[in-house]
Amino acid sequence: MKFVKWLLISIGVLLGLFIVVTFFLPKDYHIERSVVIAAPALVVYSQVVDLQACQNWDPWNELDSDMQVAYGEKTVGVGASYSWTSEVAGNGSMEIIEATAPRSVRYKLLFEGYEESPGYSSVLLNAESPVGPTTVTWTFDGDVGDKFFARWFAVTMDAFVGPSYEKGLGMLKELCEEMVDTLPDDPRLP
Repeated sequence: MKFVKWLLISIGVLLGLFIVVTFFLPKDYHIERSVVIAAPALVVYSQVVDLQACQNWDPWNELDSDMQVAYGEKTVGVGASYSWTSEVAGNGSMEIIEATAPRSVRYKLLFEGYEESPGYSSVLLNAESPVGPTTVTWTFDGDVGDKFFARWFAVTMDAFVGPSYEKGLGMLKELCEEMVDTLPDDPRLP
């Protein structure tokens, strides 16, 4: 009987600690990864501002070969959008909400079940000359909202999504550097 009593007390204490710790966890998250691409910023920009071109370096496409993608009326620039349906990666949508050639593109992401807490992804391009190389920084920011236990998700987001960002940037690097080899004499042209 003593064992059961102490077991129940221990479980209660651990549960209480879990709830207290969860209360103090952050609601917001930030992920950031960078890579240097041996290509002009315009070449890289052409691949991040076009949602159909993004599919060539999107690391999540490899998760589900049966993923269904539906594009909006526009696929390039501000207002471009697409949605996806996947049993593996979940369902959601993405829209370009800002685009400044050839410096940055900002996306708004909505995930099914978390529509009230959108995520925002940005690709920032920094090149010291028009012919490159270009430092590409990919970020993802958001807030899990008022969902109490989702705070654990915010804490683990970098470990969960960061490797996919690294893989995607690696694929973008390979793609853009291959494109440079096929450019005409003026490397400022995508």
